[in-house]
Amino acid sequence: MRAIIILLILSACVFAAEVKITADRFHADEKALRSRFSGNVIITKGEDILTADVITIDFNEKQEPLRYEAQGSISVNVAMNGKRYHASGNTLTYDVTLNKYTLEGDAFLEDITTNRKVYGNLIMIDQNNSVYVVDGSAEPVKFIFQIDDAKSKEDKK
Repeated sequence: MRAIIILLILSACVFAAEVKITADRFHADEKALRSRFSGNVIITKGEDILTADVITIDFNEKQEPLRYEAQGSISVNVAMNGKRYHASGNTLTYDVTLNKYTLEGDAFLEDITTNRKVYGNLIMIDQNNSVYVVDGSAEPVKFIFQIDDAKSKEDKK
């Protein structure tokens, strides 16, 4: 129980907002500095929501989160850089120190604000540098976006 309280307090401090984690099971290993939530895991912070089958959080000696890893049935709805995004994949890793997200396996990222969508095997998001990298590996990367045909028609007049 003490580990749960410490985890929730630390998560709230790191994110500067209330973080709520619900799951069917919770396991904390204080020696390994790792907590694992499994079964219908839902993490909410304000309007941001992450769901997965399993989420593991690694900590440093000061009990500060270093790395989050979500596995199985991942769905994310989050705000980044002033835009809303929806993402999914088989594995999601967030490196707190580097402020980098990595989606692997059937990775999908949608900018809900502009209706842009990208699909690939691997999607990396470096928030510090506003860099996005997509790798298709076995299949090509797909990037889908909308253009305003009305403006194109006016330009032709």
